[in-house]
Amino acid sequence: MLEKSSPLWWLFAAVSVVLYLAVFLPGMVNRWQMIWVSCGPVAGFLATVAFSVHYDSPLNELLPVYCGGILGIALGIVGHWKAMRAFMTWRAENPGKPDDEGPGVPWMLQVAFTLPIFLGGAFWYMNAS
Repeated sequence: MLEKSSPLWWLFAAVSVVLYLAVFLPGMVNRWQMIWVSCGPVAGFLATVAFSVHYDSPLNELLPVYCGGILGIALGIVGHWKAMRAFMTWRAENPGKPDDEGPGVPWMLQVAFTLPIFLGGAFWYMNAS
């Protein structure tokens, strides 16, 4: 089993971000949506850094949770690109309306399952190592 302090986690984190962007960016219909979605991995990394600093734990050892979160969200979208694109098109055309008035978001159920599974696996891995 790969040690949680292995420098390979940096590579896994970079690959996770690339996969996240590859899944999300094709579904965005304008520049602002692309920028907003691209901020997700950055915000997650900043939260990981803040946790590392606050609890005085090595950042490298927290990367499995970062990877689990990014991959859990990205894999929740897989297979729902058309629905996501339809929703994002509606969102761009109706900026003031609540989201529940637009087309359905079938990927939310998939995200609700994949994210806890990946994060749970990452936390298990960190505690088992």
